[in-house]
Amino acid sequence: MAGEDQTVLVRCADLAKFAVPASVAQRAGSVAAALETGQRVVELPRGVNGKGLATAVAYYQARAEAEAGGADAGQFDGEFVRGLTHDAAIDLIYAAHHLGDQALFNLFAGYRVNY
Repeated sequence: MAGEDQTVLVRCADLAKFAVPASVAQRAGSVAAALETGQRVVELPRGVNGKGLATAVAYYQARAEAEAGGADAGQFDGEFVRGLTHDAAIDLIYAAHHLGDQALFNLFAGYRVNY
């Protein structure tokens, strides 16, 4: 299988499961570490719920598409964060922290989230 075709099953403490392309999942430090050991099913820490992971995966995929289309990454990030509800932002912050994705966590510096 080519790297693009491989997926990893990511499972949250609330039992939500996501089949995520390995190339996308590797952005998260905790998932990347598991992939390096050959795991194809990754159990996430208790702080990551299905809603937060779904938002993180949506961000990863949308950003990859935006970058492939030549969009400005900083502008995309700002628009993404501003489009989140308060609850979605909190879930994503917890997910970013527990996934070990400092870049995703840092998205919230300087942006207002809709309440």
